[in-house]
Amino acid sequence: MRHVVLASMGTYARRYVAALVAVLIATAFIVAINTLSSAAREGANETVGRQYRGADVAATDATGPRQYAELRTRALADPDVTAAAVNWRGWTDVTLSRGPQMVSLGSVATDRHLRWQETRTGRLPTANGEIAISSSWARRHHVRPGDSVRMDVGATSRTFTVTGIVDDQDGPLRSVLYLPERTFPGLGDIGEQIDEVFAVSGDPAAVASRLDRVTSGVKIGTADAYERTLRLRATNGIDIFQKLILVFAAISLFVGALVIANTFTILLAQRARDLALLRCVGAVRAQVARSVVAEGLVIGAIGAALGVVTGFVIAVGGKAAIGHWSPSTPMGGATLTVGAVLLPVLLGIAVTVAASYVPARRAGRQSPLAALQPQEAVHVRTKAGALRLVTAAGFLLIGTAGLLLGLQSQLLAGLVGGMFSFVGVLLLTPVLVPAAIRMAGPLARRAGVPGRLAHGNSMRNPRRTAATSTALLIGVTLITSVVVGSASISRKVNTSLDSNHPVDLIAESTKGSLPQGLAAKLSAVDGVSRAIELPGIDARVGDETMTVLGADRAARALVRGGALPDLGPNDVMISGGTGNVASGDTITITAGHAMRELNVRYAAGLGDAAIVSRATLESLGGTASPRAAWVRATDGADSSAVTSDVASIAKASDLDLTGGLPERADILKLLAIVLAVTVGFLAIAVLIALIGVSNTLSLSVLERVRENSLLRAMGLERSGLRAMLAIESLLMAGVAAVLGIGLGTLYAWFGVKTLADGIFGSAPDLTVPWTQIGLIFLVAAAAGLLACVLPARQAARIAPAAGLVAD
Repeated sequence: MRHVVLASMGTYARRYVAALVAVLIATAFIVAINTLSSAAREGANETVGRQYRGADVAATDATGPRQYAELRTRALADPDVTAAAVNWRGWTDVTLSRGPQMVSLGSVATDRHLRWQETRTGRLPTANGEIAISSSWARRHHVRPGDSVRMDVGATSRTFTVTGIVDDQDGPLRSVLYLPERTFPGLGDIGEQIDEVFAVSGDPAAVASRLDRVTSGVKIGTADAYERTLRLRATNGIDIFQKLILVFAAISLFVGALVIANTFTILLAQRARDLALLRCVGAVRAQVARSVVAEGLVIGAIGAALGVVTGFVIAVGGKAAIGHWSPSTPMGGATLTVGAVLLPVLLGIAVTVAASYVPARRAGRQSPLAALQPQEAVHVRTKAGALRLVTAAGFLLIGTAGLLLGLQSQLLAGLVGGMFSFVGVLLLTPVLVPAAIRMAGPLARRAGVPGRLAHGNSMRNPRRTAATSTALLIGVTLITSVVVGSASISRKVNTSLDSNHPVDLIAESTKGSLPQGLAAKLSAVDGVSRAIELPGIDARVGDETMTVLGADRAARALVRGGALPDLGPNDVMISGGTGNVASGDTITITAGHAMRELNVRYAAGLGDAAIVSRATLESLGGTASPRAAWVRATDGADSSAVTSDVASIAKASDLDLTGGLPERADILKLLAIVLAVTVGFLAIAVLIALIGVSNTLSLSVLERVRENSLLRAMGLERSGLRAMLAIESLLMAGVAAVLGIGLGTLYAWFGVKTLADGIFGSAPDLTVPWTQIGLIFLVAAAAGLLACVLPARQAARIAPAAGLVAD
């Protein structure tokens, strides 16, 4: 049988390409992810080692500077301790090219043997008033050695001179700015100690033990043990990310299995007579089945081997791209271990063999006489089909129960229910897909003869059509669920942000009126949609002295989400600073000789001032002057740049700046990144599915050579033949897209209700982004048409006379 397997594969080699490519892509995906994760893990470990390369003993968990100072004194009294250093970390505002920004601070050890920073230009700071800056921030803000940096230290500002540019290094000690270790104690409460390290000349374990005996309340051990803990922390996120991405690899493998199984089903149907002749000359069922499984084994081995090579090349390219676009991200070497090669290879082989097993058994069970008879249309009403329906019903019942439990905040039950119900749907595709194609028949028949022929061909073998569409259905379902779920959560996030931070930025004066022309300056900032000034007076609001602002229609229009309603003459809007006053209470406002009892209405994020209507403000008397400026950013603007530019104007005018613009932008950017990454990884599964669609059509063309040639001989032109195959492909892709969009939207609803209830307190409403959904449908349909291009050209090139005599 070995010679039969090789001969068969040689004859049908070209027809196995889709199965081989499916294995190759899925295997390459796994290899690339594992290799990049290994490189990132190695880079993180190396960074920790570099930052603690001079340390032999480490102390952590001290309660404060005094305890570290006492430990330092005791340690330096030990004859084996040669150097000591405290690693500091702090946060403060510094003034750079874009105005004040919050940045991290790190320390440079006094003893050079414990310094880990490497300068690109200049030198490390050693004296008070000196500072070093990371290379990425120096490049972004055009900072060079010799420049000055102003830093906020408590209520005062201090100026530091830049002495050097430090290479970016991720890790536990990475910061933007670096100060001498001795400078930190004079910075007040903006700095905190991370740990204290010591260099020793003797046995580190013995020194650590001696120091531990004479010190209480501090954890002391060898630097090697401490580094192992830091490495575990540094690589934990990488491990989680790797596992999440491998979920998408598993999806790709599953879709690949569908493509492989469909490929073998079609090929064995085409080779039915060859297999029947083998049975006639003495081959038993088991031998026929084993020969087919052996073919799957060979295809899996070749595809997996090529996938390992392809995945490694992709990983090398990905590592180079990360080094170019994110040079501060530590990456080790891209290497392949025996385990990293064996696992994806064995998975690829196992998936291919498993996918070919059922078609192999079916081929082995077929009797020689039945195989030699003319082939009729395939029906799904068999005992196996009935068992399939019963199994599908069971999966759907269990899955529905799990999904309903998920709505009661049972996350695990919801996840299991989603998986079980989806498997049930997949088992029903031989019934659902043909039924959907049958319903689409009137649309196809409007295309004339090609449409009627395409519809008939797609209904001839429901099992094959269902298997082809299922592969694409999986990808569309997953992408739709992610897109709809993200849109729903994004809308809820926006609504929540509108409620908590209705004004993007608020510049308030605590020392009188705003400087003249402030609104014009703020409106001129790139990325600011509009800015307005609100007049106000100082008044007594309840038991607090605060500013009372007057809002008009322009202020209401600037506020997001309608958080500032039309205030009546007896209303006051409070955001904070008035004790325990709640919405619906009354509060007394006293301004000069005027006194008003007003009804309290509460809204978050409107600053520390009380807000009334312009008419109410005028009735309080006094001379109102501009006391606050509200800024609304343009949607999609660079929030960090807008905040920095507005902050520089506010800082120059001695104004307090608040607002939710940075938080809003960060959250929405994170959601966009998660959506893009998820859809990108799912696109790999969709690519494999499209290969399956193209392969099915190609094999269908080979299977129907005589039929297509007869149609050509009866007058069907080449364009009509191409149109027939295009419509057939469009039917399969369109039905998969429609079913996938429907299922994806349903699963998105369950997912949003299950996941978001605990996060937002109330589950967000389902938001369907119709533009993106329409794009998903068009892409799926266009991809289906693209998949038929080569099969259609192949069919059109065959002359009718040559096709009629083809075997």
